[in-house]
Amino acid sequence: MTVVLDREGLMCLVKGSSPDYSVFSHPLLIAAGHSYSDQYGRMDWHGLDKLTDSQLWELYLICRKRKK
Repeated sequence: MTVVLDREGLMCLVKGSSPDYSVFSHPLLIAAGHSYSDQYGRMDWHGLDKLTDSQLWELYLICRKRKK
C-alpha cells in the first residue's frame, strides 16, 4: 500500500507528534520552532511552514522515535 501526502498532510503528521526530550537540541526541531503549549505537554509548532517537504518528513521520523 502506498500513501501519498501533500504538504498539509505532512504538517499534520508532525503536529500530531511529540518528540522525546533527548532530541530537543536537534537542528531540525529548533528550525521547526517547537514549544510546549499547555500543562499536558502538548507541542506547539510555529515554524513548520519554513521547512521543505523532505525536512517535514525527516522531522516526523525524528519525533516518532522514542528513547528506550
